Amino acid sequence: MATKDNLRTRFDYNQSKSNEIKTNIHVNNESCYRFVRNTITVLVVILAIIYTWFTHYPEPAISPFLHGWQEMGKQFIYRSQYDIFYIDKMTNKTNGPTLLYLHGFPTSNVDMYKILPQLTNHFGRIIAPDFIGFGFSSKPKSYQYSIKDQAELIQSLLDHLNIDNVHILSHDYGDSVAQHLLSLNKKKSLKFQINSVCMMNGGIFPSHHRPVLFQRILRMPIIGSVASRLLNRYLFYIAITKVFGHKNPPTIPELYDMWKLIRLNDGYLVLGPLLSYIDERFENENEWIDAISDSRPVPLHFIYGPADPVNPPPFDEFYRNIINQPNIKVLDTNIGHYPQMEAPDDVIESYVEFLNKNNFL
Repeated sequence: MATKDNLRTRFDYNQSKSNEIKTNIHVNNESCYRFVRNTITVLVVILAIIYTWFTHYPEPAISPFLHGWQEMGKQFIYRSQYDIFYIDKMTNKTNGPTLLYLHGFPTSNVDMYKILPQLTNHFGRIIAPDFIGFGFSSKPKSYQYSIKDQAELIQSLLDHLNIDNVHILSHDYGDSVAQHLLSLNKKKSLKFQINSVCMMNGGIFPSHHRPVLFQRILRMPIIGSVASRLLNRYLFYIAITKVFGHKNPPTIPELYDMWKLIRLNDGYLVLGPLLSYIDERFENENEWIDAISDSRPVPLHFIYGPADPVNPPPFDEFYRNIINQPNIKVLDTNIGHYPQMEAPDDVIESYVEFLNKNNFL
């Protein structure tokens, strides 16, 4: 009997302990659940506050430099409703050739400001538009942004200006536009003549292109839309500075002007849609690479800053393997994604040498 009582007592004790443990687990689970729920609630509230603050944060004032640049430009109406800002500079070289400058993402034609004075010594006329969605141009929210549409914009602008032949100097996003224009030229469906093309640090080979973190985030469904609204000048300064080389990073005034033009006309809201060009590069990879692998009769030159995380150093080797009769200038190892801003003298020297070699100057 004693043994049975002891066993029953031990069983009751164990049962009690088991119930106690279950109760503790339940309590702990409840506490954990409340903690997670409260943490998520706090994070949502914080994000809502940040979101509200950023979306209502006032657009920065235009700098004296940007004001002067804007005053120098003109407006062209594209598709009967969109304002396209462009520079149309006539120089003292009355009979000199015409240059078309095509800028990159996410900036504008202002990127050329350091090389513009020297370019006027070699060209009679310089045309530099802001693509739709960029700079001082219109930035419609519901718009099918694409490289092919930007190429159509270029053709419309040159037709409007009665320009029938140009030399193209392009950078980054503008390189892809130049590729498509060369493709149209091969098909003999271009409305103007391309005399030569010089590209700078563009992702012309999709498999070797490495989008930076903020580009990858902006491309994400839903998250990208929210991220574009949370983007502020400090985050932008950090992101854009990372693609420059260490030798000549952008100055605070340059960063300010870049950010101002992104904020202008709520341009930060269309950064995600503009990034569709990354997918477009893959979709048209064969056609666009074919357009540059043998661009004849159009001479092709490439100026490359190797300290570029977007197009890292294997790029130049790949270029030499793919391009027929490759003509590429690799700049100092400290020059990054924006050679026209980081090493303007070197860019001009290489570009003029290329033009002279082909008897254009």
